[in-house]
Amino acid sequence: MNGPRQHRCPELAPSEAEDGHEGWPALVRGVHALLAERGRVALHGPWGSGKSTLLDELAGTAEVRCLRVYAQDGDRHLPYAALARLLDGAEATTEPVSRLTARRATARLLAHGGPALLLIDDVQWMDAASADVLASCVRGLPPGRLGVVAAERTAAYPRTASRLLGGHPDVLPVPPADAAETARLLHRRGLPLRWAEPVHRLCGGHRALLAVCCRALAAAGEGHATAGRHLPDVPREVSEAAAQWLDTLPAEVRATVRAAALAHRPDADLLRQAGHTGADDHLDHAVRAGVLAPAGAAEHQAGTLPVPVRFTARALSLAAARTAPAAEQRRAHAAFARAVRDPLQRARHRALAQDGTDQAVAEDTAEAAATAREAGERGLAAELLLLAARLTPADRPAPRLERLTQAAREAAAGGRADLTRHAATLIAEERGSNAQRVQSLLAIIDAQGQDLSDAEPLLSAARTAAAGEPALLAATELRAAVQANVTGGDTARALHHAGDAAALAHQGGDTALQAAALAMTARMQRVLGQAKAAPTTLSAALALAVPPARIGIRNSPEYVSARHAVFDGRLDEARRRLLDLLPAARAAGEPEDLVDLWRSLAEVDAGLGSCARAVDWASDALALTASAGISPGPAHYTAALAQSHGGSFAQALRHADQGLRASREENDTLHTTRSLWVLGAVHLHLGHADLAAAALAEVAALEGRHGAADPSVLRWQPDAAEAFAATGRTTTAYALLDQAHRQLDDTVDHTALRAALTRARAACADQDGDPERAVVLLDQAARDFAALGRVVEEGRTRLLQGRIERRRRRAAAARAAWQAARAAFTTARARPWITLTEHHLAHLAGRPASVATEEHRTDRLTGNELRLAALICAGATNKEAAQRMFVSPKTVEATLSRIYRKLHVRNRTQLTSTLAPLLDQGGPSGHDHDAPR
Repeated sequence: MNGPRQHRCPELAPSEAEDGHEGWPALVRGVHALLAERGRVALHGPWGSGKSTLLDELAGTAEVRCLRVYAQDGDRHLPYAALARLLDGAEATTEPVSRLTARRATARLLAHGGPALLLIDDVQWMDAASADVLASCVRGLPPGRLGVVAAERTAAYPRTASRLLGGHPDVLPVPPADAAETARLLHRRGLPLRWAEPVHRLCGGHRALLAVCCRALAAAGEGHATAGRHLPDVPREVSEAAAQWLDTLPAEVRATVRAAALAHRPDADLLRQAGHTGADDHLDHAVRAGVLAPAGAAEHQAGTLPVPVRFTARALSLAAARTAPAAEQRRAHAAFARAVRDPLQRARHRALAQDGTDQAVAEDTAEAAATAREAGERGLAAELLLLAARLTPADRPAPRLERLTQAAREAAAGGRADLTRHAATLIAEERGSNAQRVQSLLAIIDAQGQDLSDAEPLLSAARTAAAGEPALLAATELRAAVQANVTGGDTARALHHAGDAAALAHQGGDTALQAAALAMTARMQRVLGQAKAAPTTLSAALALAVPPARIGIRNSPEYVSARHAVFDGRLDEARRRLLDLLPAARAAGEPEDLVDLWRSLAEVDAGLGSCARAVDWASDALALTASAGISPGPAHYTAALAQSHGGSFAQALRHADQGLRASREENDTLHTTRSLWVLGAVHLHLGHADLAAAALAEVAALEGRHGAADPSVLRWQPDAAEAFAATGRTTTAYALLDQAHRQLDDTVDHTALRAALTRARAACADQDGDPERAVVLLDQAARDFAALGRVVEEGRTRLLQGRIERRRRRAAAARAAWQAARAAFTTARARPWITLTEHHLAHLAGRPASVATEEHRTDRLTGNELRLAALICAGATNKEAAQRMFVSPKTVEATLSRIYRKLHVRNRTQLTSTLAPLLDQGGPSGHDHDAPR
C-alpha cells in the first residue's frame, strides 16, 4: 500500500545520547538517510522548531550541488515569487513570464551540473504558480538526480509539502529539543544543570525560545555564581519571543488561547461555557500551529470526552495570560468558577475573579487550601493560601500573616521555591511575629534542596528572631545540622547542631521536632563510627512515637531505621520498612520524601539482585526530581547506581557525570562523594583503571576530610582497593582494606561488606603475583555472596575469578567461572554484566564479541521501547498496548517503527522471535507504579 510514511528519526531516542550521539546531528543524519532511500522528505514543525536551521545544516553537509528556495509571508498572491528567487542569477534564464517558460527554466537549472539537492523553506507560503512548476520538475527528475527536502510550518501533517513532493514523501517532524539537549546548551553557556528542567519546561524544547533563553540568562550574568539556585524570573526576551509566536495566530484564536492560559486543564467545552463559541476550531488551529497540544490522547482517540489541551511551552501560557487585560482575566475566571467541576479549581478561579478583598471568599479559599494539603497537593495549597491572604481585609492582619506563613511552609514542601520566597518577603514587609519570620526563613532553606551554601545568613537571621524560644531555636539548629552535613561535609559539626536541636526541642516541649533531631543525631553518629551510641539514640527517637508524616518521612526515625538496616546489610528488612512508609509519603505529597524513598528502594533492590526493579525505582525518582524542581544530584547518583546493575554502563556513566556536576554546582559534598564513587566503580567495571583510581582517590580524600569512620555507610573501599591494585598501588590498597576491616563494628554481621573487601584483597594478591591465593579468596567471597543471595556481587566475583584464570592460561577454569557469573547475572537481570560476561566467553571461544552481545539487543532500547516490546511479544495489539502505556495508538505505531529499525526486524513475528526469549530472562518489570514492588 502506497501512502505517506511518518518517520521518527531513530537516533533521537534517549539511549543514543548515552553513547555520545546528540539529537541534532542525529536528526541531520536521519534526513540524509531518508534522502538516500527515496529522495523526497517533507519536514514539518511549528514556529521556532529549527526547520530553517536544519535546512542550513543539510546545505552545509551536502556532497552535491545545493539549491535553495525561500518562500515568504505574502508570496501566495504573487505568481512565481518563490521561483524568481530560485532562478535569480542562474545562467541563460530570465524572469519567468509564463508557466511553460518557468517550467523550462526551472528544469534546466535543476538538471544542469549533475545530481542536486533542492531545499524548500516555508512551503506553506509558496504561491500556487511556483508550487505547480516545482512539483512538475520534481516528478520529472528521479531521486538519484534530484533530492528534495520541503519544510512546512505546522505541527500537523504537512499537506502542502506532501503535495509538492508528489503526494507520498517521507514525512519527518522536527522534534523539540529534549531535556538532554537543553542541558547541553546550558552547559555551553556556563549555566547550572539544575536549570535544565525548568528551562526545558519554560521553552518546551522549541529551539528559537531555547536559544533566546540561554543567551538572556548568560548575558544577565547568572551561571556558576548562582549555581544551584532556582531559575530566575522569566527573561524579558523569552516573553517577547513567545508573544511574537502568539501574534502569528488570528485575533479570534488568540483570544481563546488567552482564556485557555487562565484555566487548569482547558478544553473546548469549558472555553465555550466561558463565552468562546468557536473554541473547537480555535483550539484546533492552535494545535496545528504548535502552540497547544492535546493533554488527553487516550480520551481523544476514544472520542467520548472533550480533549484537554496544554501549552507546548510554559513561556507561551505566561505570555498569553499577560496579554489579557485585567478586567478580561477577572471575567474569564468568574466564568470558569461557574463551569469547572473540580472544587479546588473552582475556589481558585473564584478567588482570582475578585477585584479587591473579600472576607467570605478568603475564608472559602483557605478551606480549599486545607483540602488541597490533605490531598497531597502542596503546591496548589500554597497558591490558594496566597490568594486567601490577598483577599483578607487589611483590618485583619493576624489571619493574613498566618496564611502567608502556612503558604511558605506548603510551598517549600511542594517544591515551589518561588512561592516560598514571595510569602517570606510579604511576612518580612508586614512585620510578622518572630515565630512567623523564623518559619518563613526556614521554609526558604527547605526549598533550596541540596544547595545550602548560602544558608548561613538565613540561619543567623532565624537564630536572632528565635531568641528565647527553645522550639524555634531547635528548628533552626536542625537545619544547621543538615547544612553542615550536606554542604560542609563536616559530620562532627552536624552532630553538634543535631544534639543542640534535640535538647532545645525537649526543653520547648516539641516532641515531633525532638524526634527529628534525635534521628539526625543517630545518622551522624553512625557516619562517625559511634556504633554503640547510634542505636541508642535511634531507639529514643522511635520511642517518642511521632507519626512520620508529621516531621517529613525522610526526617523520621523510621526512615533512618530503614537506612541503618541497609548499612547493616539487612536488605529484606530495609525493603519492608521502606515500603511501609510509601503510603504515608504518597498521601503527604512532599516530592522529596517520595524521591528519597524511591532512591533507597532502588539501592536495596539493586543489592538484592532485582535489577530491573531498581532501574524502575530510580527512573521514578529521576522523573519526580525533574518535575518538582528538586536538586538533581542525588537522583542522578541513584540512577547511575541502578543503571550499573540493570541498565547499561553507558547510561550509568552519563548519570554519574550529571550527578557529579550538579552536586558540585550546588556545593553538595555529600552527593559529590557518592557520584564520584559510582563513577569510579563503573570505570572499574569497564576496565578504565586509571580513571577509576582517580575518581576513587578523590572519594578517599573527601571521606577523610569529612571524618567518616563507618565503611558500611558508603561502601567505596572495595572498589577503590581494586582500582588502586589495578594501577599498581597495592600498598595503598592493602592499607585501605586493613583500615576498613578495623572500622567495622564487630557487633554487626557485615558478611557482604567483608566479602567485598575479600574480593578486593584477591585483586591485590593477583597483582602481587599470587594468583593461586587470589582464586582461593575469590571462591570464598563468591560463596559468601551466594549464601546471602547477593547474586550480582556473586557474579562480579566469579567474573574477576575468570579473568585471573584466563591470565593463568586455564581456559576451562575461566570458562566455568564466567558461566557461573553469567548464570548469576541472568538471575538478577543484570543486563550490563550479562553483556560483559558474554564478551569474555566469546573472546575465550574465539568468536567475535558482537556475536555474543547480539543475544542482548534489548540494551539498544529505551525503557518505554522495552516495555512496549514486552507487551507486543506477549500478544498485545497496538490499541491494547496504548491503553496499558497510557499513550495514543499513533505513539505506539511510531515507537514500534523505531524498535524495528533498532533491532533490524520487519514485523511483529520477527520481533517476538528475537526478543521473547530475552524478555523472559531479563526484560522490563512492567510494574504498577502504585503497588509495592
